[in-house]
Amino acid sequence: MGDDPGFLTFTLPNYVLAALTYTLLGRIILSFLFASNPDVVINRVFAQVTDPVVRVVRFFTPAAVATPLVLVLAIFWLTALRMALFLLTRLLGVGAEATG
Repeated sequence: MGDDPGFLTFTLPNYVLAALTYTLLGRIILSFLFASNPDVVINRVFAQVTDPVVRVVRFFTPAAVATPLVLVLAIFWLTALRMALFLLTRLLGVGAEATG
């Protein structure tokens, strides 16, 4: 980990983006499971973790778009960022190499 520049340039940001993506997905699923009681603690935790991402996506999304669709768009943009990160690190040659 210490000598590998691929960890800091690809793996760590990719891990954070993946965690946010799956947390957004969990937020969507939990919103269906606890639709009758949105104040469940787990809903609030997922909302607090993902609200910064949702606010950024909401800023670039028209106001007519409903919040559940903004959550789906946030997942799309985070996935696109992960792909761009992968392509950029491969282009620069700093990503982790697959050996076998």
